[in-house]
Amino acid sequence: MKKLISIILALSMTLGYAASAEENKVTVLLDGREVLFPDAQPFVDKRDRTLVPIRFVSEKMGAEVSWEQDERTVVIKKDKDTVRYTIGSMKAALNNDTIVFDTFGIIKDDRTLVPIRFISEMLACDVDWNPETKTVTIISPGEAVKFPEPKITVNFPQSESDKRLLWITLDNYRDFERDCPNYEFKIEFTAPTQFNAFEQDEGAINGWQKYSRVNFTKLTNTGSTILTITRAYYATREDKKAFTPKDGDNISFKLTVLRKCSGEQREYMYNETLKMPYSLIDVGE
Repeated sequence: MKKLISIILALSMTLGYAASAEENKVTVLLDGREVLFPDAQPFVDKRDRTLVPIRFVSEKMGAEVSWEQDERTVVIKKDKDTVRYTIGSMKAALNNDTIVFDTFGIIKDDRTLVPIRFISEMLACDVDWNPETKTVTIISPGEAVKFPEPKITVNFPQSESDKRLLWITLDNYRDFERDCPNYEFKIEFTAPTQFNAFEQDEGAINGWQKYSRVNFTKLTNTGSTILTITRAYYATREDKKAFTPKDGDNISFKLTVLRKCSGEQREYMYNETLKMPYSLIDVGE
C-alpha cells in the first residue's frame, strides 16, 4: 500500500512539473515558423524581460555566430553589420555604436540568451511580445533595400518635465544603415518657417547665439532623432515677437535624404498637427 501511494505521489509530482513547464513555455516565431531550441529554452527573467538563445535565432536569419571564450563574448555578423556582446553586460556594440539595454544576457545550458530587444535593435527585426500566450514574434528584415522609404514620426512630450516642444524621428533608420552607412537627413519647415532657425542663451560669456536647423544630420544606431525643438528656444528672438505656436497649428516640413554612397537625394513632404500639452518656457532676454 505504501509503495502504491509513493508511486501515485511521484506521478503527481511529475505531471505537475510537466504542466508547470508547459505553462511557463515561451514560444518563438520567426517569420511565422516556430523556432525549436534543442537545449536552453527562452524564459522570462526576474526583471520581467524575455530572454532567448541568440545563436539559433541569428543563424535562422542567415547570420554567422562565433564565440570568444576568453572574453565570454558572442560575435554576430550579418550583411555589413557586426554585433559584439559580452555576457553579463547591459551594453552591446553594433559596428561603431554602443546600445544600452535594461537587462543583461546570461549563459544557460552552454547557450547565450539575450533580451528580445537585443534582436530588434541589433539585428534590425520587428519584434512583438504577447504576454498572454508567452509568444515572441520576430519578423526578419529580409534583403537590404537600396534607398528605403523613410518612416517618420513627429513626437510630442508626455510630461511637463520634458522640455521639448517636439522632435522628429526616423523610425526605420536601421534600414538605411543596412543599405549604405553614409545617409544624411535634413528637415526644412514650410510651416511655420520660424522653426527653421533659433537663438539660444549660452551664458554670460557667449550670450545669445543664432543657429539654423536646416542642416544635414548623420544618424547613429544609438539615436533616431533627426531634429529637436525645445519649448524655450523654438525660434529666434525676433520671430518670437510676432509668432507664438499654439495647440492645433498645422506643421509641414520637407525631409531631404542624401545617400552619400552615390550622391543621390530624395525629398519627402509631411504634415502634422501640433500638440501642446504644456506651455512654452519663457527664458527672457
